[in-house]
Amino acid sequence: MAWDEWEQLKAGAAQRMQIDHLVDPGGGGPSSTPGGSAPDLKASKGPWTKASGVAQDLRTVTSAGLTELKTAHEGVKGGTDGFTSTAALNEILPTWEKRLTSVRDECDRLHGALAMTGRDFGEIDPAVAAKVNGVHVGGYKPDWVR
Repeated sequence: MAWDEWEQLKAGAAQRMQIDHLVDPGGGGPSSTPGGSAPDLKASKGPWTKASGVAQDLRTVTSAGLTELKTAHEGVKGGTDGFTSTAALNEILPTWEKRLTSVRDECDRLHGALAMTGRDFGEIDPAVAAKVNGVHVGGYKPDWVR
């Protein structure tokens, strides 16, 4: 593929990705300094990893709450048979168990997904950048290398 053809493809993609007024007319994304341009997107693994930790903490707390709910409910049955409140507690216990189990499981799923996203930003993106930076084009430097 000729270099000119590659530049045309990149220009077409940039036009399709343009978000309102954020793209610098020079084609490099939002301007960070007068006459210069910044990358179109900045991402890091930090926020994703932190969110993953929060999801894991919430999963742990929810799981402990579920265990505590079951344990506390066992003690109620002993000396309160026949009371209306005991019947009400027996009726609502399964719904609370279902809700807390659902929250716990969703936090577990989010923990894994967020951790993987953080890993991707922290490992895969730099690996791809290293491969791209290793491509030599005979002395010509594209705009993003300059």
